[in-house]
Amino acid sequence: GNVIDPLELIDEYGADALRFTLAIMAAQGRDVKLDPARIAGYRNFGTKLWNATRFAEMNGAKSDPHFVPEAAELTINRWILTELARTERDVTEALEAFRFNDAAGALYRFVWNQVCDWYLELLKPVFNGEDEGAKAEAQACSAYILEEIYKLLHPFMPFMTEELWAHTAGEGKERDTLVCHAEWPAPSYAD
Repeated sequence: GNVIDPLELIDEYGADALRFTLAIMAAQGRDVKLDPARIAGYRNFGTKLWNATRFAEMNGAKSDPHFVPEAAELTINRWILTELARTERDVTEALEAFRFNDAAGALYRFVWNQVCDWYLELLKPVFNGEDEGAKAEAQACSAYILEEIYKLLHPFMPFMTEELWAHTAGEGKERDTLVCHAEWPAPSYAD
């Protein structure tokens, strides 16, 4: 028939992928035509974020409580912080208006198109370069960006974001709180 067992979808693709798919397709007044291929695509989105986190960690990115976005000097970091502030504003406004699809869509575009496709790629020469100050800023900023993504994405992909949040606390360290209890991001940076 025309019934899909959600438990089978969760077993095959994961609860976070199904939850994100339903959120991004939940435009008001729209019937959801659930396709397993679409769920697989959003599972790949989760994998993309996981790999971005691994890449940043392999290049020395770690949580830095002393990082101040307004003090960023590298143009690439100022650009991504401005885009993050725009995304934080868009996601917050969409959630407050119960437009879950708009919030999920804004996050998807930011993570995939800006962070993964551009920001992390453009940081490769910085990570591999000789300028230790630039490298330290890139490491702190990329960790900060990822932490903010985990907070914003948590309502849609709670299991993965909690795992990444705990995993990225730093070697031998633990977070003071779960990501679900972390302070919601407030857009403050604009270049």
